[in-house]
Amino acid sequence: MWNIEEIKKDVRKNLKDYRYNHSINVMEEAKKLAIHYNANVEKAMLCGLTHDMCKEYTPLENEDFINKHNLSKELLLPENKNMVHGFLASIIVKEKYNFTNDMVLAIKYHTTGYPNMDMLAKIIYLADKIEKGKDYPLIEEERILAYKDIDKAIIFCLNNQIKHLKEKNKVINKMGYETLKFLEEHTMN
Repeated sequence: MWNIEEIKKDVRKNLKDYRYNHSINVMEEAKKLAIHYNANVEKAMLCGLTHDMCKEYTPLENEDFINKHNLSKELLLPENKNMVHGFLASIIVKEKYNFTNDMVLAIKYHTTGYPNMDMLAKIIYLADKIEKGKDYPLIEEERILAYKDIDKAIIFCLNNQIKHLKEKNKVINKMGYETLKFLEEHTMN
C-alpha cells in the first residue's frame, strides 16, 4: 500500500514545478474542504494530489494510453481535450495505488463534475478551481461560497467556466452542462 509521501514522490517525477505545486495546493484545499464538510480527509488529499498526474502527457501519449487501455476514441475529440487527463489519471490511481471507486470517479470527472456527485467529487472539483495559486475573475466569490454551500459554489463555478469558454469560442464538454443542470434542479434556492 502506498502512503501519501510515496505518492507525492511518484507524482513529482511526471510534473513540472507549476503543475506539481498546483497539485499540492489542490491537496491542501481538498483537506480544508473535507474537514469543513466532515468528509474523508485522507481520500480528499490523495485525490487532490493525483488529479492532474497525466495533465502533461502529449497528445501522442494520450492516444497511446487510450489505445493500450481500450478506452473510447471519443476522449481524443476536441471537446474532451481538457478532461482526458482525468480519465487517464483515474485508471492509474486504480491500478497503481488501489484507490477506491469514489476516489476514481472524483479524479475522472474533476474538470466537469457529473450529475449526482458525492461529497468527495464535489470537494475535488472545487479544490481544483479555488486553490490558493489560482487567480481569475470571481475566484474570491467562489472561495467564499465553497465554504457556505458546496452545491451553490459548484453551480457558480460551472457558470463562470462556461461563460469564460464561450467568450474564448472554446468547445464546452457536455458533462459540465449535465452537472450544472442536475445541481440546479436539485439544489434549494
